[in-house]
Amino acid sequence: MNIARTRSFPGADIGSDHDLLMMTFRLRLKEISKPKHTRLKFDLEKLKDPNVLETFQAMIGGRFAPLTIMSYEDTDIDSMITTFNTAVTETASEILGKHRQKKKTWITAKILDLCDKRRELRKKRFEPEGSEKYKEVNNNIKRCMKKAKENWIGEQCSEIEENLRKNNSKRAYQLVKDLTTVKQGKATTVQDRSGKCLTEERQILNRWTEYCSELYNHKANGDPSVLNCTQTDTEDDHPILRREVEAAVQSLKKGKSAGVDN
Repeated sequence: MNIARTRSFPGADIGSDHDLLMMTFRLRLKEISKPKHTRLKFDLEKLKDPNVLETFQAMIGGRFAPLTIMSYEDTDIDSMITTFNTAVTETASEILGKHRQKKKTWITAKILDLCDKRRELRKKRFEPEGSEKYKEVNNNIKRCMKKAKENWIGEQCSEIEENLRKNNSKRAYQLVKDLTTVKQGKATTVQDRSGKCLTEERQILNRWTEYCSELYNHKANGDPSVLNCTQTDTEDDHPILRREVEAAVQSLKKGKSAGVDN
């Protein structure tokens, strides 16, 4: 607890021989270390390369060869499973390597290697020699990240132009949408009437149904007499205008008929 400010009020009107104390403090909670994941993930994308796939098959086949000549009657099944898992794990670690999760698409393997190096130098960043190396690697990572992002954006723009040139507007607009859309997290909890958080899917659907039913239950109390049709007046208020229109129509008909006869 880091005490920032403390003030006492000795003249407080209370029935006690103690003084009133006001304190502003800041509490720092200790960070709880989470257990690390023990599951190994290998870079399976390398198997798409025919040369890497051939090397992996040859090496793992050589390590499985002793297992094929062993007698199943004299061998413990647990030891065979352990030997099998060890052979696969060691071969994959040597040929494929661990899978590295990329939070950004433009991050390359070189940047990840530099990040590993910076992680090792982080412990020595307070030393004179280690501080210089840490700053150098950190600046190098920033430059590589900036350059890799610019190259990736250039590749995306080139692909958009290529799709537009080929009249593949669907793919082009999809690329534009992926570049400009900001991803937002999806809310998985809602609150009920009392403020309690609901996490079950069925409870969330029921709560939304209840909320929408209350929101759109407005009952209109209008005047139904406005729907009644008024009676139209059959008398002609403009007889002169009506006669002029009829005369013009008749003249037009006569003109058309005379043109047909000619």
